[in-house]
Amino acid sequence: MTAETGNPRIREGDPPPETAPHTVRVPVNIHRWDDISFLHWAFDPDDIAPLVPQEATLLTHEGKAWVGVTPFFIRVRPPGVPVSPPGWSFPETNVRTYVAGPDGRDGLWFFRMEVTAAWFAAALRLVGLPYVRQRMRVDREDGRFVYKSEARDSQGGHDIVLRPGEPLDPPSGGPLERFLTARWGAYHREGPLLLYSPVEHPAWDLHTAAVENCDVDGLFRAAGLPTPVESPLVHYSTGVTVKVGPPQKVT
Repeated sequence: MTAETGNPRIREGDPPPETAPHTVRVPVNIHRWDDISFLHWAFDPDDIAPLVPQEATLLTHEGKAWVGVTPFFIRVRPPGVPVSPPGWSFPETNVRTYVAGPDGRDGLWFFRMEVTAAWFAAALRLVGLPYVRQRMRVDREDGRFVYKSEARDSQGGHDIVLRPGEPLDPPSGGPLERFLTARWGAYHREGPLLLYSPVEHPAWDLHTAAVENCDVDGLFRAAGLPTPVESPLVHYSTGVTVKVGPPQKVT
């Protein structure tokens, strides 16, 4: 419980380990997350805690709740297949915060997940992940990255332009950077079941980044979140290869 709020569903979190505390021995599939950026905004924890499941505890860093937007380009392949099949590579953008589950593990809670691939969105919605299909692109232009998602039915969408900077030292950053990026699973709900999906990948090699445009108001509204009013804290990585484990029932 934090002294600032007195809310038993909010507590200060610890920086996670740089690498996964578990091994994904039998992955569902393999992902490559390329050119991923991390944009984070600090919020009053009492504004975010009601938006996560009752079973979960919202984690804070130095008394602040953090909401992240992570745009990237994903390449998906089944285990044992060396390359992504046609139609299995596409842009993705997630909106997330940080929680502890009733089983004691730390993880992500996703508010909204946008992709271009209809099949991927439909498959992941079956296990309760909040995927929606959008028209999106990830482009590199003159050393900048452009992440754009066009709102469908006036919902969601974003327009983000940023320029990567210098590498961090150490590469995975300090306690705040690890709190925001070194996450090894996600909680999600399918009907009455709370599930946890683990991931395993190398430690992040993070860079600083400068935002040149950051229009995320529609994305936050569609996710049911307060609209951010300040500039985000931003990091960039060329990416990692990820083993995604099967969803586990949380007890």
